[in-house]
Amino acid sequence: MKKHWKISEFVDELNTYLKDKSVHMNTVIGWFNRLEKDRIHSIQRTQETNEKVYDELDLKMALFIRARREEGWSITAIFNDLSNHFDTRDFPLTEEATTPAQFNFNELKKQIMAEVKEVYEEIAATQTEELREQYEKLLTQAPQPPTEQEMKQQNFEVVMLHKKVEMTLEKEALKQWKALPEDQRMRRVGFFRKEADYEKKAEFIRDFINENFEEQLQKEMNIKNR
Repeated sequence: MKKHWKISEFVDELNTYLKDKSVHMNTVIGWFNRLEKDRIHSIQRTQETNEKVYDELDLKMALFIRARREEGWSITAIFNDLSNHFDTRDFPLTEEATTPAQFNFNELKKQIMAEVKEVYEEIAATQTEELREQYEKLLTQAPQPPTEQEMKQQNFEVVMLHKKVEMTLEKEALKQWKALPEDQRMRRVGFFRKEADYEKKAEFIRDFINENFEEQLQKEMNIKNR
């Protein structure tokens, strides 16, 4: 006997085959909505409520689509290839309008409610699938995080750059220190002797480096990036 499932049952059946790679119901709805929208494959419907039902052919197609997505295929490419692997279902001819004698208000109301619900689900599923595709595309375009080796190299370059800046500024500070008047560089020891004021010299160099570090670092970075 040929099996038919409503959408929730169909997704449950599909996920029993996929196991840990299960898909959300909205994703599956989005697949088959687009198949119908692109006139590739028609979904069967119940006579009573016109609700979509899915069979074993749809199940095989869903498994095929999922497998191709795992391989990195785009939805468009999968759908274009679908007819090469399956006998897709033709779309039914438009039925003649119901005559007044056959008119049944309750049946019409059921059909309208079913169609409204289906349209709402289709819109949500389509938007979810499109957003997921855009997210996956952004992920593939995003720069990859650096490897451990690259991180070590970057840290090494930062340390060396800081060291270079400090050495450059220290040389300039020493040059400016030597240009100062002697009474600013020397200190008196006793009554007749003078010697270099090393503490004052170290403070002068330290202050000079701190005051000019940021500007010199920017210069070095601009040179490196040319």
